[in-house]
Amino acid sequence: MSNHLRSMDLNLLPVFDALMVERNLTRAAVKLHMSQPAVSAALKRLRSTYNDALFIRTAKGLRPTERALALHPSIHTALGAVRSSFRQLDFEHREAERDFSIVLPDVVETLMIPGLSAWLREYAPGIKLTILPDESEMTSRMVSNGEVDLIIDYLPLESPNYSSLIIAEEELVVIAGEHNEKVGKSISEADFQSIPQISLLRGNPVGSPMERLARPNKLQRNICLRVPHLSSFPHIVATTDLIAVVPARMMKSSHYRALPVRTIELPMDFPKVSLQLIWHKSQTNNPAHRWLRETILQLYPELGM
Repeated sequence: MSNHLRSMDLNLLPVFDALMVERNLTRAAVKLHMSQPAVSAALKRLRSTYNDALFIRTAKGLRPTERALALHPSIHTALGAVRSSFRQLDFEHREAERDFSIVLPDVVETLMIPGLSAWLREYAPGIKLTILPDESEMTSRMVSNGEVDLIIDYLPLESPNYSSLIIAEEELVVIAGEHNEKVGKSISEADFQSIPQISLLRGNPVGSPMERLARPNKLQRNICLRVPHLSSFPHIVATTDLIAVVPARMMKSSHYRALPVRTIELPMDFPKVSLQLIWHKSQTNNPAHRWLRETILQLYPELGM
């Protein structure tokens, strides 16, 4: 490929980006508002430009080559920056109409979204939110392609294409039912490791915050129940002899204060877990995106309490 940028048709780059995201010629054409033959012609020129097939046709759609996978992050980020430069410099949230997508775990949805939604309805009624689960295959694809606006999670996203801020640092605590006779006002490390516990079943191989912290310390736990939603932990321990580990702020919220559940300090020292706000670097200077990040950071201390 020529080293001179002027020798390349930059209009081909949005086509490449759409093909990488959609992995389907027809869907890419719809997204680009182009005809399928036009997209096919653009792909032919891209292959010539990069001297690589870029995409292999399979029964499930287009499979990118190693060359395409290597090219995409920088091209996607550059296109995001160009698109942002054309947007209005100031974001007037009271008059704006904008859709945002946020990926977050269920317990954060339970604690944060009702209050955030109520605030938006009053102060930014044209802002619409789509909340996506953090475990679906569709969400994983959208995150990897930079198609979601924000990710809020206790687990970091290990990618050079994303930036993050810490929303809050939270202590982990043990919870047990009021009538659980296996647990007193405190719990020893030996009892903590032997008493039956609930754990989080996650698609993320890093695991739950507790599991991520326990692994380096080789802490053993008697896991007898795995469930997909952290928000169900208090309800389960309220009616069983199981215990669980959750962020302390969760149990201070109005959603759980009425449950017959006790909060007990962990018997060992663990660092606090960080709830992180994560976004694709291409959106860092986007005024609308920056407004949403700042709004969440400002409102979070009061949400769900």
